[in-house]
Amino acid sequence: MKLSPFHLCLAFLLLVVTGISHSQESPKLSLAEAVNTAIQHNPELEAVRKDAEAATLGKAEARSYYLPQVKFSSDATKSDSDLFEFDTSSIPEEFQDSFNFGDMGFAGSFFTNKLTLGQLIYDRSVIGQINLAHLQEEAANWQRTGQEQQVAFETVSAYLDILLASEILGVQKQRLQLADKQLQTTQTSFDAGLRIRTDVLRAELSRSSAERDVVSAEIAVKNAQVALNKIMGTSLTSFYTIESGDLPHYDPPQDIITNMQNLDPYFSLAQDNNPAIKISSLLVEQSYENINIARGEFYPRVSIGGSAGFKDSSRPELEDKEWAIQATVEIPIFEGGRRFAKVRRTTKQNEASAKRYEETARTVLTSVEQASLALQEQFRNLEIAVKAERVAQENYERFQNLYQEGLADSLDITQSLTELVVAQTDVVRARYGYLKIYNNLLLATGTIPVTGDAYNTIQWLSIIH
Repeated sequence: MKLSPFHLCLAFLLLVVTGISHSQESPKLSLAEAVNTAIQHNPELEAVRKDAEAATLGKAEARSYYLPQVKFSSDATKSDSDLFEFDTSSIPEEFQDSFNFGDMGFAGSFFTNKLTLGQLIYDRSVIGQINLAHLQEEAANWQRTGQEQQVAFETVSAYLDILLASEILGVQKQRLQLADKQLQTTQTSFDAGLRIRTDVLRAELSRSSAERDVVSAEIAVKNAQVALNKIMGTSLTSFYTIESGDLPHYDPPQDIITNMQNLDPYFSLAQDNNPAIKISSLLVEQSYENINIARGEFYPRVSIGGSAGFKDSSRPELEDKEWAIQATVEIPIFEGGRRFAKVRRTTKQNEASAKRYEETARTVLTSVEQASLALQEQFRNLEIAVKAERVAQENYERFQNLYQEGLADSLDITQSLTELVVAQTDVVRARYGYLKIYNNLLLATGTIPVTGDAYNTIQWLSIIH
């Protein structure tokens, strides 16, 4: 599909619209810079990265149960009780102190300081929690990857929307120029008595319509830039000089449509790279690990520990050091059927996760197939639109010549100009429609680049050829 001279002029006009006229006011922004900015500053992506960091810390938290547990405790107690007071009147005075149980340490002030060490030896549920934490971290990392791909996808789509709106603005501005020229020609012919007033009025109406469409197209460009700013996480009032590069002249290769006849390679790409499929698979593994955690509650729990410290009281003779070593084996017997119910519940959750995985995979593969079909359709639409634009251009030029020779009226000129604008707009929409659908295919297969360097050239448009 070769570009017509008119379309080359239109692309040049796009550069003027998006660049030269605002070069002193707006900073330049390439697609690579837009993607890099979005990857660095997109608010939702920053939140997902925090989730991934939290999942990594969760793994360390789960592991900590198998590390030695050390704690220090200090207790202070002061007590008094009538239980330790006796009537000693009948006891000889020299033996009365022997029956003062409060002074003997059963009441009064007590201080205890103890250092305790505990070490878990075996707990199947804790092992399951550690395995689960690993799976959660992996899922969080895939979630981050998925969000990065989503941000890159949205950035490229928004960037293409700006280029699309800018090219349509260029079409409308050229239409306005042609309408101005037509009005001047008609006015001159009317002044010379060669045209009627109706022709002038029609030319004026055609120019007014073109001017109104230019205003609408200018607003569309600004709206598209606001949408891009939102994705990039920059000020919504910022406006840039968009560097279109080779995208306005991109000609899709025929071989990609031929390759689309066999979708198996694209399905394989999606299975290996699409984050949604990966996360869904990990959720199945997590739910299975939850079954192991539930079953682990039926196993014995083994731990060892020790403590060392000293006691102090108001009776100096009661002060002493103490230490202890212990081994503990806990064997669950019966808890009202709670553990059995937990195993059954987690088993059903695992079955549900497996079904969701199947549905997720089918949804992704459906997206791949739909994107491939849409890409083939858009490829043909672009071919048809380019041919139609050439015909409309030739038709308009012929009616221009016929009008100047007095062999056509103003309605013919207006109609041919409208058809030319429609044809030019169709070419623009078809080309950027193809690029956006290709972007959809990259997202569905999980192969969309998430670094700006990949967008410095148009090689990203050859990733899945």
